[in-house]
Amino acid sequence: MLKKWIMMCVICLLAVTGTMQSVQAAGFKDMNKNTSSLYVEVEYLVGRGIISGYPDGKFKPNAPIAKKHIAAMLVRALDLPMLDLKDPKYQDVPKTHPYYKEIAAAYTAGLFSDSANFQPESSISRAFMARLMGKACNLKVQKMAEGDPGFSDVPRNSEFHTDILKVSTNHIATGYPDGTFKPNQLITRSHFAAFLTRALTTRAMNILPDPKYTYYYTDGSSTYRYEYDRKEENGLAYWRIHNETKYESIPRLGFGQNLGAYVEAFDDWFHFDQYIPHPFVITKIHSENEIGPVNYGNVWITGTNEVRTVRDVNYQDVLAIETSIPWEKQTIFEYYAKDIGLIQRVDSSGKELFGLVKRVRK
Repeated sequence: MLKKWIMMCVICLLAVTGTMQSVQAAGFKDMNKNTSSLYVEVEYLVGRGIISGYPDGKFKPNAPIAKKHIAAMLVRALDLPMLDLKDPKYQDVPKTHPYYKEIAAAYTAGLFSDSANFQPESSISRAFMARLMGKACNLKVQKMAEGDPGFSDVPRNSEFHTDILKVSTNHIATGYPDGTFKPNQLITRSHFAAFLTRALTTRAMNILPDPKYTYYYTDGSSTYRYEYDRKEENGLAYWRIHNETKYESIPRLGFGQNLGAYVEAFDDWFHFDQYIPHPFVITKIHSENEIGPVNYGNVWITGTNEVRTVRDVNYQDVLAIETSIPWEKQTIFEYYAKDIGLIQRVDSSGKELFGLVKRVRK
């Protein structure tokens, strides 16, 4: 039982909101959930009618995206008013332009600045997108556990330095493996979806279990009691786990959360069994092809402000994580509540695998 229980905790790294979803985003022929890194961000916008595909059934994720379309999507995503608009007086966007109202609405909201021309057919750079997301979602620079991330091609005197810090410290755009941000690179359709989805869903919140409580969980056959061990080692607060149904030797489980991540680790192992970058945003956070401390399949954050009912208790501010293990043809969903921690783990059919029964204040 112990081996089975621990492996379930490991396999279920993270989880999602609801039932198992199709492998193709909205049926797009050129995007696959397990192989397209920005699938979940595109799916989020498609599901809300903010972005769509082409008549041939493709999304064309690597195609450039025009500023006129960006303006229209921002209007939908932010529900910007379309009345009492200021005239931006762009020479290339007359009032007869098919996207005039959308562009004017974004301008009225302060997302676009005064200029002689808008260039509605052009795309925008990653740096400008960072500035746009900062304005649209009122982003703040987050303090990081190991200092502010620096990019070799974004000096401190760059006009976009603060804008890029806003998106990088919120895990909206983290740069490239070579340490660059590529600020002048033009945005593609999938990159726009990624920036916008993450900016809309960024959440800084605590999901650590509360040491003032004793937690009771069930896996359907046994009840487990979690008690804070009053010990902190290696940055983790350890909890003792007792099987109240039958005797079982279970190692302590350590929890930790700082400015950069939420983590879990059993004290008899040598790596994290759970690692979720923080602040939380909807995105893919692990790949089955990764080489690192966590390598148990494909893992996505699929919700950062969900509502979930477990045993007649209605939880708000729920973090939803999905883990797919392709070689086992298995998908698992986990839910974490603000200031509480894990509340439930289910399979793709909705069957509960592990769930919070109650918390008792000490």
